Amino acid sequence: MPPHPTDHLGLLRIPGPDLTTLSVRFALLSDRDEFNPSSWVQHALTKSAAFPGWWEIDLDLLALGDGDYEYEFVLNGTNAVPDPYADVITRFGGYRGIFTMAGGIRVSKPFRWDGEIPAGASLPQNNQIVIYEMPIKWMSSDPIETTADTTPVELGTFDKVIFEHLDDLASMGVNCIELLPVEDSPQTLNWGYGTRFFFVPDYDVGNPVDAKFFIKSCHQRGIRVVLDVVMNMFAPQCPLGTLAPAWFHEAASPGRADWGQDLFRFNTPAYDDYYAAREFLCEMAEFWVSEYHVDGYRLDDFADINNWDFIQEFHDRATAKSQALFPGKPFTVIAEDSDGRFVTTGDDANNPGGRKVVDAIWNFGYRNEVRRLLTNSINTSWGQPSRSLRVQHLISKDGVWNDWNHSFDAGYADMACSIDYITSHDVADAPRLMNIILGPILQAAGLGDGGVENVRSSVDGADTSSNPLLQAAVQQALKQVFGAFAILLTSVGMPMWLAGEEFGDVHDTSYTDVNEKQQDPVQWNRAALRGNSGLKANVAKLVQLRASHPALQRNDVAFFYFHPQFDGNGGPYVFAYCRTSGQPLGNSGQVVVVANMGAQSFTSYDIPGWRWGSTVLTEMGYPHTAPTYNPMAGTFSLSLDAFEVRVFKS
Repeated sequence: MPPHPTDHLGLLRIPGPDLTTLSVRFALLSDRDEFNPSSWVQHALTKSAAFPGWWEIDLDLLALGDGDYEYEFVLNGTNAVPDPYADVITRFGGYRGIFTMAGGIRVSKPFRWDGEIPAGASLPQNNQIVIYEMPIKWMSSDPIETTADTTPVELGTFDKVIFEHLDDLASMGVNCIELLPVEDSPQTLNWGYGTRFFFVPDYDVGNPVDAKFFIKSCHQRGIRVVLDVVMNMFAPQCPLGTLAPAWFHEAASPGRADWGQDLFRFNTPAYDDYYAAREFLCEMAEFWVSEYHVDGYRLDDFADINNWDFIQEFHDRATAKSQALFPGKPFTVIAEDSDGRFVTTGDDANNPGGRKVVDAIWNFGYRNEVRRLLTNSINTSWGQPSRSLRVQHLISKDGVWNDWNHSFDAGYADMACSIDYITSHDVADAPRLMNIILGPILQAAGLGDGGVENVRSSVDGADTSSNPLLQAAVQQALKQVFGAFAILLTSVGMPMWLAGEEFGDVHDTSYTDVNEKQQDPVQWNRAALRGNSGLKANVAKLVQLRASHPALQRNDVAFFYFHPQFDGNGGPYVFAYCRTSGQPLGNSGQVVVVANMGAQSFTSYDIPGWRWGSTVLTEMGYPHTAPTYNPMAGTFSLSLDAFEVRVFKS
């Protein structure tokens, strides 16, 4: 049995192998008007008889009165530090934990989970999810953002998401939210990739009840919640580095980057076979599953953790805890592996039936290759695979083209192994879609340099502009963003996008500056602009299709058309594919995609050998003149603008 968690809530057990003395001091929060920690009641902890290097005290034996107490530890009679296991924190002249006493024993704050999942309802399985990547600190839609002379920075919170955005996301069809780190961090406006307290929500975005109500509110709407967790490192302000640095911290480790934080120590046991950092993080995983009912984890900076044995234990324990408490509820553990190693998911083209370390990885290769497709920058060389083969690999599960080693990456066994995305919070080398699409359009039309300010002012000014060229440029870009969503949401994988992409948000500050890119929140007022609101409404049709259509929740895909010159230099770059639902082409219950990924427009484009005959198809997206079928020629005719993607269901 590990030393933590203890067998009852009142028993505090704290690491401190090199300490001479350790005590706890506390006071009722109701006495805050007489705040003076040095005068607080202080009790000594004793060395644990069972666990070397640990100290303990039983609060239940102190005959404390009812109430909430703020507390901290005093090391060697001098330095005060908070509890690294604190599950509620307060801030007043520093951070401290809070414990609650009732009837002489420590108790948890009550929270009612009844009604969390409505009767007869269930949360979506991994192959059904559509993931909305949410930096919660960006989720403020305060009116102050709508004025031109104010900073764009606002602070989102759990309650702002609940009351300002959650119903809207649910109505769009979003059924999974991946939260950027919400465990407490010293960073107020930044994304939170430097955790200080691992068992409590960030003080700036809400308290534990707020976080639980947020997750309950998501579940009531059929939305899963996946936490992005930072496990390679911890913030220098984390108490672990003060209490037991030899157990938890290593100054350097070959092959690991610390990104300005303190590296966790994974490879050296604290004593015997007890690995303190590994156990701490596995306990964290189990805690958020049991106390907050989270539906999975996204592991930040997987490559730098560089310890697959630990990650597999993390995966197995978190999954087992979820299944034990909530049988049948879906769960997933996702690695942000910049090396793109699908072998970690247990089965790839080079390792059939292999070891399962995580359930899925972020598909960096998909992000890179789909951007080439969307900007007509797929370049092939003699002896390399054709453009058409690269497109087939991109949209299927066969492994995308790797421009670094000039070969296809290993594919994966199932769509639930891959998080497909075009844009995420990592915008430094992959900006928002409207920036990469509209920028060149503005340049080509002589409407500016295509930079951040030019794109921002063009989007914000299109509705009131008297320049038809500007309005046309912005509308063209918005429709190309729709085309990007169409490819993403019909590819084999679990689709994800960054908050704001659904209506074509743009950068307001430099996306390459480490601070500015994190302090450039979604500007929700843009969702009301005419073209942007139209984009959002049509993207919602695709999201709802992806979340509900069985054909898009299977691995099957068949390419049935490429323009004869598709593999040449100059196009046209028209192709078509079907998510077949395992049935021959031409059946009902299928999703058909016709894509033009070139600059040439077609008033009427004929696709020969049309398998669906005269079956009337339902189009998902912008309204068009209905396609026609010529039974004599067997051709399907439709209009295709430059870089347009049209999606139909049979």
